[in-house]
Order: sequence, then structure tokens, then C-alpha cells
Amino acid sequence: MERHHLQTRRKDKDDVEQICRACHRTIHGLFTQRELRDVRLGLDSVEGLLTNQQFVKALGYIKKTFPGTQIRMREARTRRRRRR
Repeated sequence: MERHHLQTRRKDKDDVEQICRACHRTIHGLFTQRELRDVRLGLDSVEGLLTNQQFVKALGYIKKTFPGTQIRMREARTRRRRRR
């Protein structure tokens, strides 16, 4: 289990969720920090993440895998562009 800050700029202990490593990697692989901070996208809550179709699709895959399997994720879109 890993800690995930739902609101990335806040350091409050109230906005931290304990999630599995695969889910945490998936969140940071699918979304940039800017997208996670954007309140309009609604990714700053567990409910908001569960309404995102990309994340729900990835969760379906994670549920099918053997527990403890490492999930390989590409980096979020804007980070990939900067490296080129």
C-alpha cells in the first residue's frame, strides 16, 4: 500500500488515501500533475477518479492480474513529449 495525496499541493493528512502500488502507478501514468491538480477534471477525489473511463478500464485490468504483479505504465502524455 502507498499513500496518494488527492490534492497534490496540500500537505494535510486528511487528503491522503492508502491505495495499492499498481493503482498509484496507474494514476501517475495516466495523468500529469497538472491534470491531477485541475479541479474541473475532478481527479482530486476517489469518486472523481472512479468516474474517469481510462482509470476504470485500467482498474479492470489490475483486478484480473495476480496480486503483487508489477504493472508497467507509460509516462503521462506531456512528460513523454518533453523528452523528445
